[in-house]
Amino acid sequence: MAKKPKKETGCTFIGIGFSSIKRDELIRNIAIIAVLSLITKFIVLNVTTGLFHSFIDLFDISYYLQYAANIASGMMPYVDFNIEYPVLFLIPVLMPLPFALMTGDAMTYVYGYQVIMSLLDMVTAILVYFIALKIHENKSALFAGLMYATAFSAGYFVMTKYDSFPVFLLMATLFFTVYSMPVRGYISNVLAFFAKIFPALALPFILIFNSRKTSLKEEIISFLKVAIPVGIILFIPLFILKPDTIKTYLFATGYSVDVYVNTATYTIYSVLSATGLPLTAGSISLVMYALMVIVVLLILAFSYVKGISTERRLLTLILLTIFATVFFTKFHSPQYITWMTPFFALLLADSFKGVIMYYLVQALVYMEFPLLFNSFYTNLEYTSAPGTGGYTFIVAFFAVEYIVMLAAIWMVMKSEGKLIDDIRNALSAITGKTKGQ
Repeated sequence: MAKKPKKETGCTFIGIGFSSIKRDELIRNIAIIAVLSLITKFIVLNVTTGLFHSFIDLFDISYYLQYAANIASGMMPYVDFNIEYPVLFLIPVLMPLPFALMTGDAMTYVYGYQVIMSLLDMVTAILVYFIALKIHENKSALFAGLMYATAFSAGYFVMTKYDSFPVFLLMATLFFTVYSMPVRGYISNVLAFFAKIFPALALPFILIFNSRKTSLKEEIISFLKVAIPVGIILFIPLFILKPDTIKTYLFATGYSVDVYVNTATYTIYSVLSATGLPLTAGSISLVMYALMVIVVLLILAFSYVKGISTERRLLTLILLTIFATVFFTKFHSPQYITWMTPFFALLLADSFKGVIMYYLVQALVYMEFPLLFNSFYTNLEYTSAPGTGGYTFIVAFFAVEYIVMLAAIWMVMKSEGKLIDDIRNALSAITGKTKGQ
């Protein structure tokens, strides 16, 4: 009797092997995610202005257009005019320029930029889906891709800021990493750093994860083989021409800005000041920065001691580090939600409560900006005086927003296997050694 052929359970797509899904199902899911991603951007544009009578923020894009026009006129970026972002920021800035030059219309640049960034984010959604296939069964992986594609708050910032470009590069980094292409992952991570600083936060965890099969020393050497030549090409020439370009990388520390009112820092200050305690936002900020350093160092130490053996733990630890950086800092832009959205989509997709939490976070950040901006707060002040209803509302709103985000982080930690138990065991070991001494 002839043997029955084995049921096909895997496929190859774009040269990558997917072990648990058929090719036709994979392509169908990619198409659904891609279409939903684009539809979401269209809906966000129309609902924001039509239903909520709010605004599409073109402030940053107006600067992007000016930078592009300067370059088109023969000016040297960073030398003839200042730019506050790393050099690869110019890639999304220059991509819509040909359309504007052909029409001579500034709005063509705006529309071209929004279309290009929406298409780029569509690719990011597909990468999120591919990564999800490594940590979920097929149904939850599809949910993760769909959740990212329909992230309406992040979608707003995709069309108004450039953060979706470094987010794309970070997701490419993680895609290459979890599919065992570490060198390509390192290249993507270096490029992401030269687009915006925050993707560098992922590097230590990627090195530790990759060292499962080699050693940490070998992985550091592999990374440096990539980072040094790329750094020489992208940083040294501009630094020689204008040493002040180093400030492009220092701005991320927030050394030159005051405490923003939409930060957790200022929210804590606003709540505590109601008690009459003699506190300042600056003093609380110092404590928050100290906590940031402690938390990030503890995450790094935990990762180094315990190792990172699974893709899910890798994603979780990167999210915790990015969140800590955002939560404890004294300056804040709601667009930072784009940095965390792919991780929340990946790590909350396998439970109903997780999905609800995901969209609740999106809703709160969308309310924060654009719906409440200017009406209840600006970057550096609330628009209502203390003791008024408007003041009470906005303080309560930010308090609720950060509590919900902390709850989302806790839900991610609980869903990550033995992470909380491992943390408790590590703390117990440290405590035991301390008592023993």
